[in-house]
Amino acid sequence: MTPTLVGLLMFGAMLVLMAVRVPIAAAMFIPGAVGYLTLSGEAALLNQLKGSAVARLTVYDLSVIPLFLLMGQFATRAA
Repeated sequence: MTPTLVGLLMFGAMLVLMAVRVPIAAAMFIPGAVGYLTLSGEAALLNQLKGSAVARLTVYDLSVIPLFLLMGQFATRAA
């Protein structure tokens, strides 16, 4: 299969999953993972998932958001 055809099929699958009321995160992840698996193979998919999980949890810029919310709670309770 060509990459364009796989992309179109997976886009259609995503729309079908959304139409049957699957949560959007799952409706986007499942066809994406299946398409990546089809085009690249199982080892590449597992490496991608492993790397993206670590990358999402180690972003310094997003680590300040919970601390900002905590500071707001302290300010609210102090008054």
